[in-house]
Amino acid sequence: MAPRSLSCPLLLLSAVLLSCCCGLSGAARPAPSAAAAGNVSFIRSWCAGTEYPTLCDQTLFPYAAAVGTSPARLAWAALNVTLDGARNAKAAMKEMAAGGQLTPVAAEAAGDCVSMLGDAVSMLRQSVETMAEQAEEEGQATQQASRTARFRVDSVRTWASAALTDDGMCMEGFKGEAAGVREAVRAHVVGLAHLTANALGIVNAMAAQTPP
Repeated sequence: MAPRSLSCPLLLLSAVLLSCCCGLSGAARPAPSAAAAGNVSFIRSWCAGTEYPTLCDQTLFPYAAAVGTSPARLAWAALNVTLDGARNAKAAMKEMAAGGQLTPVAAEAAGDCVSMLGDAVSMLRQSVETMAEQAEEEGQATQQASRTARFRVDSVRTWASAALTDDGMCMEGFKGEAAGVREAVRAHVVGLAHLTANALGIVNAMAAQTPP
C-alpha cells in the first residue's frame, strides 16, 4: 500500500488498480478517457523499450490519466500491476500444491514455487512502496533529492530483478515433470514473468535517466 501522503493522482491510480484487479485474472480493464489520450504516447514510448511492449501497452494504457508524463508514476503503476499478478500466481500455485494430484516430487516443487513467489511478492511490495515515495518527490532538483532518487531506483531494480529470478526458478523446478504439469505451472507463472520483465525494463530506463 502506498503511503497516505501520496498526491491525488497517485491515490487515484491506486484506487483504479485495486478496483480493476490488474493481475493475471484477465478481467476487463477500463478504456483511457479522452483527457488521458495525450499521455498514451508517453506510455507507448516507454513500453517500446520493454521486452513485451504489447502487454505493457495493454496493462498501462488504462492508467494514462493518473500516470500523466511521470516516469516514477509509470513505474509505480507497472510494479503495482506486477505485484497483483504475483499474488494471483502465488495463490494459484498454492492451490495446485494442495490439490493432491501431483507426484511427490512435483508437489515439493510446487511448495518451493509458492515460497519463491512469496519472496517475489515481498520484493515487489517493497518496490511499489519505494517508487511511490519517489513519485511523490519527483521533480525536486536538489543534490540530496538526486542522491535519494538514485538510491531508490537502484533498490527497486535490485528487488524487481530478484523477483524475476524467482519467477524463472519457479518454472525451472518442474523441468522433469510431465508436459501437462509443466504447462499448468507455465499458465500460472509465465504471465507474471512477463509483467515483471516489463516493470524492470521501465525501472531500468528510469535508472538511465537518473543522475548518479
